Amino acid sequence: MLIVFGTLVLPQLAAFPVRLMGWNIPTNAAGVMALNTQDIVHIAVWLAPLLIASIVIGLVWNPRLWLVNAAIWYGLFTIFYTSMFTNGAGFFTGMVGSLGYWLEQQGVNRGSQPSYYYALIQMPVYEYLPMLGVWLAFGIAVWDALRGALRGALGGALRGRTAAPDEAAVQLPLPETADGEPAAGWADVENAREPAPVFPLFGFWAVTSLLAYTVAGEKMPWLTVHITLPAILCAAWALMRLVNATDWRALRQRYGWLALALLPIFLVSVFAALGALLGNQPPFRGKELAQLQATSQFLLSLAAAVLSGAGVFYLARSWRGADFARILVLAFLALLGLTTTRTAIQANFYAYDYANELLVYAHSAPGVKTALDQIEEISRRTTDGLGIKVAYDNETSYPYWWYLRNYPNAVYYGANPSRTLRDAPLILVGDANYGKIEPVVANLYDQFDYIRLWWPNQDYYELTWARVRAALANPAMRAALFDIWLNRDYTAYGKALGRDMSLPNWSPAARMRLYIRKDITSTLWNYGSAPAAAEAISDPFEGKYAQIPALAIYGGQGSDSGQFLRPRDVASAPDGTLYVADTENHRVQHLAQDGRVLGTWGTFADVAASAAPGGTFNQPWGIAVAPDGSVYVADTWNYRIQKFTANGEFIKMWGYFGQAEAPEAMWGPRDVAVDLNGNVYVTDTGNKRVVVFNAEGEYLNQFGEAGMGPGQLDEPVGLAVDRNGLVYVADTWNQRVQIFQALDDGAYRSVRSWNVTAWYGQSLDNKPYLAVDDRGNVYVSDPEGCRVLKFSPEGQPLLAWGECGTDSTQFTLPVGLAFAPDGSLWVADAGNSRIMQFSVTAVGAN
Repeated sequence: MLIVFGTLVLPQLAAFPVRLMGWNIPTNAAGVMALNTQDIVHIAVWLAPLLIASIVIGLVWNPRLWLVNAAIWYGLFTIFYTSMFTNGAGFFTGMVGSLGYWLEQQGVNRGSQPSYYYALIQMPVYEYLPMLGVWLAFGIAVWDALRGALRGALGGALRGRTAAPDEAAVQLPLPETADGEPAAGWADVENAREPAPVFPLFGFWAVTSLLAYTVAGEKMPWLTVHITLPAILCAAWALMRLVNATDWRALRQRYGWLALALLPIFLVSVFAALGALLGNQPPFRGKELAQLQATSQFLLSLAAAVLSGAGVFYLARSWRGADFARILVLAFLALLGLTTTRTAIQANFYAYDYANELLVYAHSAPGVKTALDQIEEISRRTTDGLGIKVAYDNETSYPYWWYLRNYPNAVYYGANPSRTLRDAPLILVGDANYGKIEPVVANLYDQFDYIRLWWPNQDYYELTWARVRAALANPAMRAALFDIWLNRDYTAYGKALGRDMSLPNWSPAARMRLYIRKDITSTLWNYGSAPAAAEAISDPFEGKYAQIPALAIYGGQGSDSGQFLRPRDVASAPDGTLYVADTENHRVQHLAQDGRVLGTWGTFADVAASAAPGGTFNQPWGIAVAPDGSVYVADTWNYRIQKFTANGEFIKMWGYFGQAEAPEAMWGPRDVAVDLNGNVYVTDTGNKRVVVFNAEGEYLNQFGEAGMGPGQLDEPVGLAVDRNGLVYVADTWNQRVQIFQALDDGAYRSVRSWNVTAWYGQSLDNKPYLAVDDRGNVYVSDPEGCRVLKFSPEGQPLLAWGECGTDSTQFTLPVGLAFAPDGSLWVADAGNSRIMQFSVTAVGAN
């Protein structure tokens, strides 16, 4: 066996020295085609000698036997690695590239599983019978060694000689003729043969396989098969020893067959009684129906165990103790054999693509094909074929780039959707692009949600003995873990943890949506509810889009002076210079009109973790300049407002984390604005209010509360104050702009509002800002829609520009807005880590 396996595998080990030398290893057909002469020589230097050595060893050992095995091996190898002779390069990628690819993956650490992944997770869940068989085999081997040593010691002491060889050693029969004589060529072997070291080989193989795959960087569930194979052989050896050592003739007497029949009943009832006793509903705990059922289950199981156990012990009273122990172990293993069969059937035929199977990893969920079936049905019913236009993004490209191969009008739009997609009746989008697609689909599409990819539950990460003990000590958790082991049912586990572990809401998972245009769904009775075409609400900015190139672009991603990291807001000073809230760099940058850096201040500090003196920031999201040149910064995650001179000298600060129990108790202030009187307005976003302070930080008033009605707010972010003192608020999650006016008593009331067909998502990034020009026109950013919108003072849509991208007319995440003294508009493009200047006064209606 060592010679056959060793010689057939030997050529494939060429990948080891080739990789150690740092040479190129082709891992796919394209890699083979790209090989140059030097690469081929490098591979041949190692592959050819190993291949020749394997042939020579095989022919010297046993030409006929080796050639037969080699023909079977390479025949199957060639058929499968060349994909039925359609990919000739596959033979070579299989020979050196398969191991080469696996070696490359060790640095990737694909799966990133803990070191105990195989020993404590995969093997106990799926291969528990071989695993227990290995322990049994090692126990038998240790017992053999101890018994041999004891016999040798006693024999030497009593007879002055070493013990005879173990008569129980297993020897395989040799070929014989019809007369019972050794077959030709085997007579000498009969006299010379010795017991083969079967278990040392299998045991070594099993232990080293487990160690090797445990140490290897890549840990994936399908690699468990390589650990299982030698474990199965070890278990088979142990079973053979038990079967051969049992006196079966004696067991056939004295109703031994009846005792054997009672053994499974005894074992099952014992485990049932233990399960009832240790479960989350122990017996004798009350008189409610569930408690009485638990008690009756325990009593019935206990009675069955006692009666069947008494029968077994009575019928087996004349058996030898060793035989009885062997039979008990064999019966237990036979029971596990049935359970293993059930586990295999369940994993392969019932839950083969569901994430509740731990053999599934990063697996397409059934929703992918469900959506594909819907796409095909709609296409055939509307185009009488596969001619419908269907668009898909970078998230759903796997696997739809393949599934949609027969759709001639399939369109890939990547990570940057635009409104041109409205020509597509069907749009597929992954969860990473939900915010970007919502302004595109607006109210024109019906939405269907699916799980695209899912992963198995990985709560087994970072196991500690304390976690294990706590789980085993909790009856509800014990029962839940048993449910997972036996049935892959996470219901009780989720209930014990207070989580929804149902498959429709499974986590971890990647989700997707299929958008179907409403003029299509309204004509399909099983998709739409209306018998005729329903009126779709179009984008109010349809026909009002313009291509406006930036006059200037400053910045770029980085932490050097003049570079930004996701800047959230920008403010223009009366002298035309700019102040930028460089959010992820936790600082403020002061720029001249031509982009030169005039000053920079701020370092990171987290008030929740340590002292955060004035001039330190934790993601500043808002910035404003007062008429006197003072600069106010919303230090968002330090929950405060800071005031500086125009040159960045710290003046004062106020605010702390709270839930509006006091004016200064803030929760994530996002923006700050200053009116002509120097009063400071702050959107206390998490507390759903706007707070007003004077220039010294003294509280004046506040307005807003959680809700959807007039004067109520939900996630207020952007702020602007016009020359008349009207306060404009981006009421984000209510998808509207609200305008507030100060009354004579200092209070504020909502005077008007209008809806914004944008701001659909509720992600951390979808936080819009506002700016008001001299004519009262309101500009709002649509961050995940990658655009800027212009409204009249009455809320009429006037102009829109921008789409997702990186050129001078595009944005990736437009947020902060500010008008310069010359009337140009500055936009903070956070996704591209830059600020952009636009001339908008001559474009669109005024």
